Amino acid sequence: MTLRWRITLLTAGLIAAAVLLVGVGAYVISARIQLSSVDRALASALTDTRIRALADRPTEAPGDGDVVIGLARIDRFGRLVVMRQAGTADDPVPFPTLVPAEITDAQGGPVTVAGDPDQRVLVREVKPGGAKIVAAAPLTTLENERTRLTRGIVTSAALVAALGALAAWLFVRRAFRPMQDMVAVTGAVAAGDLSRRLDPAQAGTELGELSTAVNAMIDSLSSSINEVADAQARLRQFVSDASHEIRTPLTVIQGYAELLDAPGTERSEVEARALRRIRDESGRLERLVTQLLLLGRIEAQGDAGAEPETVDLEPIVHDGFADLAALGARPVVLDTVPAFARVDADSWRQLVANLAQNIERHTPAATSASVSLLDDGRQIRLLVDDGGPGVPADQRDRVIDRFARGQDSPGGFGLGMSIVAAVVSASGGTLALSESPEGGLRVDITVPGASTDAGDG
Repeated sequence: MTLRWRITLLTAGLIAAAVLLVGVGAYVISARIQLSSVDRALASALTDTRIRALADRPTEAPGDGDVVIGLARIDRFGRLVVMRQAGTADDPVPFPTLVPAEITDAQGGPVTVAGDPDQRVLVREVKPGGAKIVAAAPLTTLENERTRLTRGIVTSAALVAALGALAAWLFVRRAFRPMQDMVAVTGAVAAGDLSRRLDPAQAGTELGELSTAVNAMIDSLSSSINEVADAQARLRQFVSDASHEIRTPLTVIQGYAELLDAPGTERSEVEARALRRIRDESGRLERLVTQLLLLGRIEAQGDAGAEPETVDLEPIVHDGFADLAALGARPVVLDTVPAFARVDADSWRQLVANLAQNIERHTPAATSASVSLLDDGRQIRLLVDDGGPGVPADQRDRVIDRFARGQDSPGGFGLGMSIVAAVVSASGGTLALSESPEGGLRVDITVPGASTDAGDG
């Protein structure tokens, strides 16, 4: 339940409780006043000289029309004789049956005697040791008035609570409108729209201070994100420039190494080993520089929103892993279908080459691999499974980081999976690493199909 509804319901409940409390107080006071009025009428009736005279000369008491108070006489032997019934001649109210205890109590003051209906009874002794006069007033009218009063109180409480709830809802809705704006703006900012800001709320209020604080937070967040983006762009540019600069001396080193290692040149075993190490490490460094340049190009294309082309991924995947099977002398099971996607073909060739190289470098020579390329009409899915040692679950998220090092991998993961992740991201797809059914690593790549892109456009 939202805070808006809680406040509304709480307000309605408090209003209803307040009205009911006032109503109960009014009910109690009204009931006492009405009962006191009945008691005064009983006392007034018993002070009437004509009625008191009936104690010595019992006759039928006068009564015309609708009689409010019934009268009876109790002689000195305790016998009760009804002289007049309350009500009308056609619908008289039976005189209440009194027990001695009730008579004794009624002599001290009016008492309520249960019956159908309940009646208020008062007894007066005309002469000490003589007869007594009993006055009884039905409480039917009083009970009906109490019932109507109860209904009025309940109805008023419900009506006032409903009106109060409506007023509270309108007030809370208006008061919470800045909160709704905050939710919309913060949601947009979370989605990446850093240009959104809150309209300033009323100054000096809590919501006004909150809106100011939220705008300040968004400004700070936007500045931080822009600074990080600029720093990343400068870093990529630096890596790209440095890689270009490194390629020239690398080429010179490799050229001189090949010159010194020309056939027919005599050299010692130490010199020969040193030349081989120079050529191997310079070649390794050249491959690393090439990968850095490739990664920079892929990221630059993604940032610039380069227009992709419709490419059939089946021949790219088939050729890349067929080479792995032919050159690596390892069993590779290929299950591919034509799958058209709007991607950069050269980047995907590099992606497939990196996946094949990972299997070649990080799995034993005879380890099998299986590759599936699936197309369901909307998405294209590439599954690459191997039976190698795999990657521990707690290190899979780090595999795509540049030069990430695993706990059991002193040589690190290099840039291969970083390039794969960059290509997948530039293609609008997702990359997931998990345990393969064959026991090693599963690489799961999903990208939109070309038909999906066309339909969406």
